[in-house]
Amino acid sequence: MVVLTACGSDGADWTRDDGRPLTLDENQLLMALPGKLSAPQGWEASDPETDDGSRALEACQEETASNCAGLGAAGGGRYYRDGESDQKIKYSVYAFDTVDNASVAMKGTLAQEREDAGSGTRELKVDTGAEAAEAFADKDGDAEVVMRGGAVMIRMQGNDVVDEKVLGEFARLQIDRIRKAAAGQNPDAA
Repeated sequence: MVVLTACGSDGADWTRDDGRPLTLDENQLLMALPGKLSAPQGWEASDPETDDGSRALEACQEETASNCAGLGAAGGGRYYRDGESDQKIKYSVYAFDTVDNASVAMKGTLAQEREDAGSGTRELKVDTGAEAAEAFADKDGDAEVVMRGGAVMIRMQGNDVVDEKVLGEFARLQIDRIRKAAAGQNPDAA
């Protein structure tokens, strides 16, 4: 199997001032999730949702096919194309305590989603701005972009969205929101 790292790291530092990996607590995660104010033109967003405790662990284990050791916060959100389109982008964000734990979750997610996609997948080149990323599309016109920045793993699903430019725009939007929230800034504040 060919493994392609989608155009990922922009050379940015994914560590905090004290040398620990960038991650999010529950409040920061909520700020990082896409909301109605963050929807690009032509798209609408649902209210973001977070999970905690056993619900977060269960969601993480199901989605990542890993044990989710070190999981600190989990949540997600969705964007919908305006009008009659079936296009949507779904995010799941998992904040861990270490880069290794986030990397294990990323590895499990990729293995599970590539298996689910079956044969006929094609690799995508998506400029994500993440520290590590892989992207591919299945034969049904759906895309997966799995990213990691510091100790945060992001799964982005494109339903009827495989355009690399559009996927990149949404990926960079989520990565930017994570960076701002980790720094204590609300990405929706002007």
